[in-house]
Amino acid sequence: MYFLNRLQIGSLLNAARTSALSFQRAFESSRISRTKMSSTGLPHFSVGKIVKGFGRGSKELGIPTANFPTEVVQNLPPEIGTGIYYGWASVDRGDVHKMVMSIGWNPFFQNTQKSMETHIIHKYPGDLYGLELRVVILGFLRPEADFTSIEDLIAEIKGDIENAKKCLDEPEMAAYKTHTFFTDPASNTLG
Repeated sequence: MYFLNRLQIGSLLNAARTSALSFQRAFESSRISRTKMSSTGLPHFSVGKIVKGFGRGSKELGIPTANFPTEVVQNLPPEIGTGIYYGWASVDRGDVHKMVMSIGWNPFFQNTQKSMETHIIHKYPGDLYGLELRVVILGFLRPEADFTSIEDLIAEIKGDIENAKKCLDEPEMAAYKTHTFFTDPASNTLG
């Protein structure tokens, strides 16, 4: 049998706390690195007219979304699974802004139709229905999740927005803001 005195126990606990904190920081750093362009199928470029969604983004959540039509959603490559993504977006070839996008069925609302809901991190003066939406999806933030309350869902989305902003500030991601997909009038695809 081996016995430890208080000093030894304290030293072990401090070492464990330091190791846990170091592990957490290393995990967070590697998680962000892993979620960037390493995701299969990324970057992905999509373009389509903005359609009316489920009407929850602005009304229930206070987080407006621009939604792609069904045909754009159906043309997603199979490598891009459901979840929360980040990238850049432009409406009607205007300024390019950071965005966060939900791809999937939104378990909290139990959707039966898969959707691509883009929250553009910019305030627009009115509805965007019928305007052209261009996005480049650059990275994966997290899988879809169900929540116990609307408040928990809103808090998670706000966290996603902050994480997306940080990721898009990195030079590798920021470079896509001026991609020809957004700037070349003849560009309809990656081209």
